[in-house]
Amino acid sequence: MMILVVGKTTAQNLQLAPPQTSSTRLFAAPDTKIDFNFRLKGAEIRYTTDGTEPTTTSSIFTHPLSISRPTTLKAKSFKTGFLPSESTTVQILPFHSRPVDSIGITPAPKKYPGNGWKTLCDRILGDANFRQNWLGFEGRNIELELFFTKKRPVSHIMVGLLRQQNAWIFLPSTIEVYDKKGKLVANQALPDESLELPDSMEIICVELPKHRHKYLKIKLIALTSLPAWHPGTGNAGWIFSDEIMAW
Repeated sequence: MMILVVGKTTAQNLQLAPPQTSSTRLFAAPDTKIDFNFRLKGAEIRYTTDGTEPTTTSSIFTHPLSISRPTTLKAKSFKTGFLPSESTTVQILPFHSRPVDSIGITPAPKKYPGNGWKTLCDRILGDANFRQNWLGFEGRNIELELFFTKKRPVSHIMVGLLRQQNAWIFLPSTIEVYDKKGKLVANQALPDESLELPDSMEIICVELPKHRHKYLKIKLIALTSLPAWHPGTGNAGWIFSDEIMAW
């Protein structure tokens, strides 16, 4: 007996559920492969790699796709007699080498600890579900200490951040980067989080004077309190971070 799983219904037709995939945000590493799954006899998955919506003339998905460049990949389920599904979108971001060997975190996240510091350099980007692949910090500035096994040239620091203001998750106001001697080497202000802004998963890239480093400290400066328009005004919010890269 086959169990049919469908999405929305209309007066005359059933709409298929969208294809499933393991992650909707990835880095374009050399070995990146994207797989989709939709188990219904006679159904097919069609996809595009230019960000456009798949149609009945788009490429048919038959095996995992090898992606080596930044891409917006979209896939839909199709079957005769059914409405096509909504799109599943996978965002593939630029990949850079990852010279960070370990990361110290102060204070340690408690309620949303993820997989500890490895969450920040496992090459798995968090998505809209903040309970997975994110570290969550409540109401305090965050210090992230990057350790390298040997001195490496570093000119950029990348920080992955989440904004879901309805869930009390805001971007920090500023990202500061310090060297081993405690000297401020970069300081970047972020969008004004006192405004009502849409949910987003941000990749913030901070440029440093090119130099060789064995240690760097990143400070994420939190909002002092939630803005006046927010139901939690006056209380502390949260900072959620995932990937940290240096190159």
